[in-house]
Formats: sequence, structure tokens, C-alpha cells
Amino acid sequence: MVSLLLQWKPALLSDYDSNKSSPLHFASSDGDCSIIQEMLTHAPPSAAFMLDNEGLSPLHVAALMGHAAIVHLFLQFCPSSADIRDNYGRTFLHAAAMKGHLSIISYAIKKKILEHLLNAQDKEGNTTLHLAVIAGEYKVVSKLLSSGKMQANIMNNAGHTPTDLVKNCKGFYSMDIMKWRETTSKNLAVVSTLVATIAFSAAFNIPGSYGNDGRANLAGNSLYSAFLILDTFSVVTSVMATILLVYGRASRSQRSWLGFMVSMHFLWLSLNSMVLGFFAAIAAVMSKERGIKIAMSQLIYYGMYILTTLLSILAMPGSFTSIVKFLIGAPKERQRHTKRQISQQYPFAIFYIVNAVLFVIINSLAMASFEVARNLSY
Repeated sequence: MVSLLLQWKPALLSDYDSNKSSPLHFASSDGDCSIIQEMLTHAPPSAAFMLDNEGLSPLHVAALMGHAAIVHLFLQFCPSSADIRDNYGRTFLHAAAMKGHLSIISYAIKKKILEHLLNAQDKEGNTTLHLAVIAGEYKVVSKLLSSGKMQANIMNNAGHTPTDLVKNCKGFYSMDIMKWRETTSKNLAVVSTLVATIAFSAAFNIPGSYGNDGRANLAGNSLYSAFLILDTFSVVTSVMATILLVYGRASRSQRSWLGFMVSMHFLWLSLNSMVLGFFAAIAAVMSKERGIKIAMSQLIYYGMYILTTLLSILAMPGSFTSIVKFLIGAPKERQRHTKRQISQQYPFAIFYIVNAVLFVIINSLAMASFEVARNLSY
């Protein structure tokens, strides 16, 4: 129907109502990509630059409504429309940041032709980062900072940087992070309880079963002893993780964060111990099956290696490229990269480094223990 109307009278796209809203404005608000595509195919270039009474272009409307696919269509058909400003001097990216539309922000970060808009200022001197902080859109702020493309020290007309605004907004980070921590703690507590239950049960369902005298048939076997030690360690660490997670959910003190962080490492230790204990138990039972033991050890070794590598990559506070650029540029501008500037650009850098070091230590110990168990099995 839209196609037939436009073929009959293309000038319809240039009409507007009492608020100066054009058909493209209404279609952008509605969010139907097929209609927008049909309109842009028949529309003159000037249609994308029509502004309503508030100075909003159709692209602004799409960004305000969070229609990322429509934003992409506008920039594909009319790339220069990205620079349109409303009555407040704001681009479509400012609009998306205020409303917390993360998909549009992510799209702009990836597009090199839109990089100049990330730090663009409106009439009040506010960048996208300023407006995201003012609106309390934590996820947008985190995404912008982790991109490594933001200039976090830009001041608006009132002389405030985004960091200054964060300090004035009490609980800006804490509300979102506390919600995330409570949800994560609840899920991890279930996992740690389950791990403790499995590890506890394994101690009474020992490999090789029991003899007539009630003693374990594999008593005295070095691999069996390793299994008992690893299983006990798994029970202890998982129980400790559960206690810390329950305490963290009940407590609101700052130290509860430390407990949450430690509990994650205890849970990781417990899971590693369970995997190693599984290998020790199987190897003890299949003492004569050397080929199977070698195959199992290789599967566990490379499986753990791949898992730890993926976790290390996924846990990075920013993209790998932005971190490399930051590290390369640091020696050249050593005097300017103060602790405050680093915390502005990478607010979770210290948290990440501490946990990364602990993660490396734990995995090094796990791999060393695995090597010992593997040597005993041969």
C-alpha cells in the first residue's frame, strides 16, 4: 500500500502536520523497517532532514524510540543525516544515550564514520557520556567508557566532567551493581550448594567400592588418596563459598563485596577440584587402561585451557583493541595518565586486575595439581 501511494504521489513524503511532523517522523516512531525502507527508496534526500517543532529529525525520533534497525537504514540511505542537530544542539546519539538505548550506542561505537559524534557537545556542552550519566543510564556509561573512544575529561558549560556528575549522583553505580550482585549471588549460591552436595556424596560412593571388612578396596592407592584430598577440598571450598554468598546477600556493608569476590574464587577452586578428583577416581579404577587414561587427561587438560582462556577474554573490562591502544599510548603520555584518568576511562580496571591475578594463581595451582595426578596415573 505504501509503495502504491508513493508511486502515485511521491510528494506526500514532504507533507507535514501542525507539529511539522512528516510521514517519516511517524514511521520512525512506529518502528516498521519495511515501511521506512520503502519511504527512503522513493523519498528525496531532503525528507530525512525535515525537522518538527522540537527540531527533531526522523533519525532523532528513531533513536529516541530505540529502533536500532531504522537508525541503520537512515544512515545507510543518508549518512549525512547523522550530523543533524535538534533545538538543543543534540544529535541522534545524544537522544539514544539519554534514553539508554544500548543497541544504538553499540552500533555507533563500531562505525568509524560515527566516532566524531561520541564526544560531540550540545548547546550546554554535554557529550553523550554527560547525558547518559545525568539520565542514570549505567549500562550506556559503562559501554561508552569501555570502548576507549570517550574523552572523559570534557567539561560542559557548567564546568562539569562526566566524573563530576557521577560524584554528584549518589548511588549511580551502586544501584545497578547491587542489583546485579544480588541476582548473581543467588544463582551462585545454588551452584555452590549443588557442588557441595555432589562432592559430599562422592566421598561415600568411592571408586572401587568396599571390601568385606568395610574398608575401601583402593585404600593405599596414591590416586585414591588424591581423590579423597581433592574431594574434601571441593566440599570445604564450596561450603565456604555458599556461606560467603549468603552473608553477602544479607549484609549491606562494603566488606560484603570482598566476600562476594572471594566466594567466586572459592567456587572456582571447588569446581577445579571436582574435575581433578573425577580424573583421579577414574584413573585409580582403570589402572591398566593406559590409553584411556591418556585420552582422558588430554581432554581435561585442553578443556580446562580453553575454558580459562574464554573466561579471561569475556571478563575483560573493555575491548581487547581499546586496551592494547591504551597500553601502547601510556608510555608516550605517562605524565598525563594519572590514577584518576585511568579510573575514568576504565572504572573497573583495579577490580579486574586483582581478580585476574587471583584467577591466574588458582588456575596455575589447578594445572600443577593435574600434572601431579596425571604422573601418578602413569
